Amino acid sequence: MTVLEVGCLDIWIDEMVPCLRDTETGQMIETVVFKIESRKYLKKFQKNNGWHINWNEIPQDIEVYALALRDTNEIQGLIGVRNDRNSNAVYLHWACTAPQNNIHDTGKQKYIGVGGHLFAIAADKSIQWGYEGAMHGFAANKELLMHYIDIFHAEYLGMLHQFQFFIDETCAKKLLEVYQYEWYGT
Repeated sequence: MTVLEVGCLDIWIDEMVPCLRDTETGQMIETVVFKIESRKYLKKFQKNNGWHINWNEIPQDIEVYALALRDTNEIQGLIGVRNDRNSNAVYLHWACTAPQNNIHDTGKQKYIGVGGHLFAIAADKSIQWGYEGAMHGFAANKELLMHYIDIFHAEYLGMLHQFQFFIDETCAKKLLEVYQYEWYGT
């Protein structure tokens, strides 16, 4: 299996802020979340234009959600999740900030808070699917695994992948206490 099929999280959490924070003005910007149903629409989000993977090529059982600015619907991040009934948790397949928010790739950042919002969306889906916030995924490397352990109090699993982690219900609910966004279409 390829990384695209298995999934991998390589997103850093910069700050835990309730809304996105504009790095130039410091203004807090309200956000919305919506599900992207069309694989054709996902063709806009490609590795060659800064989205780390070709989002239209992820497995069909992965649901993709967008974090967008409330006033403009401009997408600031994407997360792919799967209802993992075997684990009684959400599987975090992939998450990515918009290129203008990825300080690690571009050296600058328009909005702070995208990464944490994406994890909060996954926690929300976990609750909607009856798992009380439980989620798991594979970090891209040991450094990111330790980052998730530090930021989210994730637990190291390492059973299915050397950097597999689990975020339990209590930690997920604490995450949801921080982030504010409105769901569209749910």
